[in-house]
Amino acid sequence: MKRLASTLVALLAIASAWAQAITPQAAADRFANDSIMKHAAFSVMFMDIDSGEEIASVNPELSVTTASTMKTVVSLAALETLGGAFKFETPVYMWGKVKKDKFKGDIIVVGSGDPTLGSKYFKDLASLPGEIVAALKARGINKVEGNIVIDNSLYPTPYYSDYWETSDLAQYYGAGVFPLNYRDNLIGFSYNVTPEGRIDSARFSPEIPGVGFIDRSRPGKTNERFTMVEYGSNSLALHGELACNEVSATYNWHVANPCPDAYLRYDIEQALIEAGFKLKIKEIKEKDKETRELLTTHYSPVLTDIVTSLLHRSDNMFAHSMLRAIAVRSAKYQNEGGDFDLTGVAEVVEILKRLGVDTKPLRMYDGSGLARADHGSAHMFCQMLRAIANKRYNGVRMTDLMSRAGKRVGHMLGETSLANDVSLKSGSMTDVQTFVGYYPAENPKICWAILANNWDGTRSQLRDNMDRLLIGVLLGE
Repeated sequence: MKRLASTLVALLAIASAWAQAITPQAAADRFANDSIMKHAAFSVMFMDIDSGEEIASVNPELSVTTASTMKTVVSLAALETLGGAFKFETPVYMWGKVKKDKFKGDIIVVGSGDPTLGSKYFKDLASLPGEIVAALKARGINKVEGNIVIDNSLYPTPYYSDYWETSDLAQYYGAGVFPLNYRDNLIGFSYNVTPEGRIDSARFSPEIPGVGFIDRSRPGKTNERFTMVEYGSNSLALHGELACNEVSATYNWHVANPCPDAYLRYDIEQALIEAGFKLKIKEIKEKDKETRELLTTHYSPVLTDIVTSLLHRSDNMFAHSMLRAIAVRSAKYQNEGGDFDLTGVAEVVEILKRLGVDTKPLRMYDGSGLARADHGSAHMFCQMLRAIANKRYNGVRMTDLMSRAGKRVGHMLGETSLANDVSLKSGSMTDVQTFVGYYPAENPKICWAILANNWDGTRSQLRDNMDRLLIGVLLGE
């Protein structure tokens, strides 16, 4: 009798588990039918990597704004084009003549598009100014007379995407991509506001030649202020309203640097002075420059390390530099010139097509996803992620370059096994929330994409629903 009772209990437990389980498509439908998605544009798909079969989907072909999940597209294209072990090389030349311990002429740094030069995210990377100092000392030079020249001829202006919002261009996340990038193309900016709501001092740190400030703010009741690049100049302008208070207030933050070449020139000069060189900055006539020879070459980290950094931090400047690295090496650009970024995009599209990806849903205008015109579908992302799921670049796969889910989605996923078993890339901007990734992270069997635009309710509600969707499809709960 006791055995029968225990058997009934076990059967009831199994039946209860079956009743609680949810099929992948039911989980997708639950997500789609939630009230906050009533007016939303969204695309969802989960795909079996081995077979390419659909596991669950809603609107898989709908092309919507992608935000930073576009970084996976340009990262893949860069890895395919350049190879995972690729390093940017920034050569430095001496053009002049050496007499005993004195060099007279120009030190020329040739921009290679390297986004990591002086980056705070690669602290163990050699300093280019330090390498220049060491190379000069190795030649017995301790006096320099001439100019520090930055060669920005690798590719043309504009150094920003034509499709970025103008209000983004002065922000830390909207830094341009130059032939010579330096210190993440950011610069410190501070200003002091009087009790009357007026700026009585403003400065950049460091104070480098070429970067200016224009005050277009006005006194008011709120601190609704913002910085913008001043058209036709290398100046940043402060717009908006500054609150009137009883006391003065000082504000500090980092803004996009419109002159990274000037920042590098400043650092090279300071490094020479601190190393005890006698430095005299002056123009040297060409007739006095006898030879041009390589002084040193700076090498970036390998491309897989750069991609890991940009995906984990969602760095727009790093990502857009990948697109430009692809463009500048394309036969079409080298032979015909033309629109630089769109040439890079055309190369990316061809790479995806060779991988068997249907690119019709893809609308790509920059490498970072900062352009709101960038669109893609869940099916497109799944095709792409499946095509390279087991492909290794410099010994690692795309899943290895992505972040683990942790608590990056909603409030629930971090409490499940999926926190460490899902790798992903997120994208976020006003009215846009997107995620793409793999499961399990260590040995991917499923690739997936969840792209949502213009939902009702809060972002937190949407992300919790995305948690439920992942838990439902992947764990059946």
